[in-house]
Formats: sequence, structure tokens, C-alpha cells
Amino acid sequence: MPNAISKLESAAANATLVRDLAPPAWTAGLAPRDFTLVSATVAGAADLAPADLEQQAFEAYVSIARQLARAGHRHAVRFWNHVPQITDPADAGRDNYMVFNAGRFRAFSDWYGGPAHFERDVATATATGHWGKDLVIHCLATGRPGAAVSNPRQVAPYHYSQRFGPLPPCFARATRLGGDLLLVGGTASVRGEDSVHLDDLASQCRETFLNMATLISAATGVKITPSLKLPRLLAAFTDLRVYYPSRRDAAEIGAAVAAQFPRLARLEMLHADLCRPELLVEIEGIADLSALRAASVATAAATPKQA
Repeated sequence: MPNAISKLESAAANATLVRDLAPPAWTAGLAPRDFTLVSATVAGAADLAPADLEQQAFEAYVSIARQLARAGHRHAVRFWNHVPQITDPADAGRDNYMVFNAGRFRAFSDWYGGPAHFERDVATATATGHWGKDLVIHCLATGRPGAAVSNPRQVAPYHYSQRFGPLPPCFARATRLGGDLLLVGGTASVRGEDSVHLDDLASQCRETFLNMATLISAATGVKITPSLKLPRLLAAFTDLRVYYPSRRDAAEIGAAVAAQFPRLARLEMLHADLCRPELLVEIEGIADLSALRAASVATAAATPKQA
């Protein structure tokens, strides 16, 4: 047991602590012939009135759409949104995240041709907070559209009730690209549309891991059963980024991740505010689904045939 614990602590210690709002490191390894990465920044967004912040969020997305229209890769497959003071009150009944969501909803309604197309076409995303002033948005695009992947344990964000704002968040839980690459957006301890396991970090980590495994299951058809241990599905993940609002939780989260994701090539950790104050951890990543398929074939080959 001491050796196992020391290995987990070592794996957690090997995480890269991220200190800026740049996209994850894995994006730097993508071939320019296959992907385009563009960004938009709204300087001083934290000081804007709510109506102005909503309009500037809308215009930032319009700017991204225009950049992609000039590029060779026009299909957005992944967004990262860094919203300043994300849970601070904005106006009657809305916080800054809800204001941002209203601007994004308007932009995506134009981009995708209306909310009816969100379920099929909208890209996966992460939206976290920071304590600076600027709204920063990054977009990864390709030459062909990805396929949105839903989590059957969760309500699709664009179908959230008005408890989460007059206009809902707009993103897919994950996006599958043409081959075996799955881009998983910010995932947390949410069931249905509700945050669960309040004030319990270990349980929030487990719920988050289960949601991530469920996305692998939804993308591949490999069903989660009592006999199927989560690490078998989570082994598809090669790169993760963890967002955590409390610095004191970083080591525990890192150790929990190291215990459940056996094939990680890279783990990044970013101290950030989350879109709901009760959430203690949020995780995103990329998964290689071919690794899961190969493991399934090997397992089937090793299983004795019944006479």
C-alpha cells in the first residue's frame, strides 16, 4: 500500500501547473494542414456593464467566425472560454457567466442556423473563470465537421432550465472527429442539470470520472456494466486539463486522476474559478478511441470460449 500511494503522489506531482490562459499544450502538436486555432479577446471585459459584456461576447464569436471563414478550416470543433469574475453578480438574476452565455447563444443561433441545430452541430467547450479583466476565447477548427456526443446522464446544456439563465449555455459534452479522436469538454459533478455531492471533493471527482467514462461509452458503444471498471474506459484519455478553484485541493485531485487514468501522457492543472460556485473540480481532455477498441479485441481474444 505505501508503494502504491507513493506512485500516485509521484504521478500527481508530475502534472504541469498552467499559469496562463493559453489553450492546452496538446493543441501545439496538431498538424497545421489539418487544424486551425484562432482566438478573440475582449479587453477589460470585467469592467463592462452587463449589456455591453453580452454584446462583446456576441461580437467576439462573430470575430471568430469571420477568422474561420478566411481560413482553410471552417468547422469549429472545440472552444475554450475564460470569463473574468465568472460567478460575480451582473444584473437582476444573472451572474457574469449567464451574461456571457446570452451573447454566445445569440452568436451560435446565427452561426448554426438556430437552436434546433445545436444538438447535432454545436462544438464541445469549456468555460471557466479567472481573476483578470479580459474575456479570452480560443477556437479549434478543422476542414470537416465533428459529431456532437451527448452524455445520457446529463441534460444537454442548451436544454437547461432558466435556473441557469434566460439563455442557456451552448456546447456539446464532447465532439468526435472523423477518426478515433474524441474531444471532451469541461466535465464536472453534474447529474441531469444539477450539481451533486456538494462540499465533497472525493465524490465530485468520482462523479466527474463517471461522466467522462460515460462519454467514452456513448462514443464507442462500450456499455458501462458492474463488471467494467472505469479505468478501462478512462484509459482512452491521453491528455487532461484539470481546473480547480481551491489550491488546497490540487494534490488530492491530482492523485485521484492518476489512480483512474492509466494512459495519461500529459496532465495539466490550472487554478481557476468554475461556472458554479459549488463545483470543486472540472476536467477536460482528449481520448484516443482506437486504444479502447484494441483493448477490447485483446480482452475478447483472451476470454475462454464456452463449450
